[in-house]
Amino acid sequence: MQTTSPIHRRRTRLLPAALAAVALVVLVALLPGAGVASADSPADAAAATPTAAAALAPALAAVSSAAERRARPRIANAANTGVPARQKLRPYRGSCTITRDNTRIVGRHVTCDLDIQASGVVIRRSLVHGTIGSSGDRGDSSFRLIRSTVDASPTGSRMVTVVGEVRFRVVGSEIRGGNRSINCWDRCTIRRTWVHGQDTDASGQTHESGIRMGTNGRFLYNRISCDAPNVAPDAGCSAPLTGYGDFGPVRNNLVERNLFVATTGGTCAYGGSSGGKPHSDSASGIRFIGNRFQHGRSGNCGYWSAVMDFDRSAPGNAFTGNRWVGGGRVQA
Repeated sequence: MQTTSPIHRRRTRLLPAALAAVALVVLVALLPGAGVASADSPADAAAATPTAAAALAPALAAVSSAAERRARPRIANAANTGVPARQKLRPYRGSCTITRDNTRIVGRHVTCDLDIQASGVVIRRSLVHGTIGSSGDRGDSSFRLIRSTVDASPTGSRMVTVVGEVRFRVVGSEIRGGNRSINCWDRCTIRRTWVHGQDTDASGQTHESGIRMGTNGRFLYNRISCDAPNVAPDAGCSAPLTGYGDFGPVRNNLVERNLFVATTGGTCAYGGSSGGKPHSDSASGIRFIGNRFQHGRSGNCGYWSAVMDFDRSAPGNAFTGNRWVGGGRVQA
């Protein structure tokens, strides 16, 4: 059973090197002529102490800085998401409707849409050619998707949500295909995941998007794209991250340290208060913190701007530390 977090384990592995570095600096600092005078009297010893502290300070700062950099999670990319390269996959022969609690699917190639009607389901290091959805009809259905690849449409375009809708976690995975990559209607965590490659609607009717946020979502260290082309009269990307307030209020969402990839759509993120929606005045607790936005062809992340329809005055809303790749603050 896992008892420590990945970040804690990385920090633990750094301790021996850090302690060795500190010990070496202490040894050097105490050698004659190394910056610490020999103490012939208590007064001499007192005078030598600041010199030793000054000698140790840069080394301690360097060790601490290196440990923090190593422990900080990386933004999702092609190398650290999806099925690991060495994972051997076997065909999945189980049911596509999962009703048994705590079902585990590990190292499998799934070729159907998975309907999650059980709690505690785990899908790990697997390739899913289909969709994954937790049923809203059962109040405790839930799943975790870890280091897996999900492609909703390997043989042709499908206008579907790839992963959703309630009580789920996606970690270190690659999500592609469909017209909406992930729908977080309620209680989800998307962490260090690569969202991209939405399908093109040749009929020109359907909008595409990366992640749709509803309530109680956490979106951390992801690479979020919406890259489907525009098709007349109405198809094309809305945004990598959407939240409108049309079917319910957008509330209590943390959007932190993600990379928003420049999009073919109008903006890179809708902030929950789109005008004219039934619940647009009820948005609250939406926090954009420390994200990075790419410049697109228009100079913005999308055609019009980086972020739209974000109400700074809404209760609990925050927009801090968001910057352009290459420098400069992003406004909302």
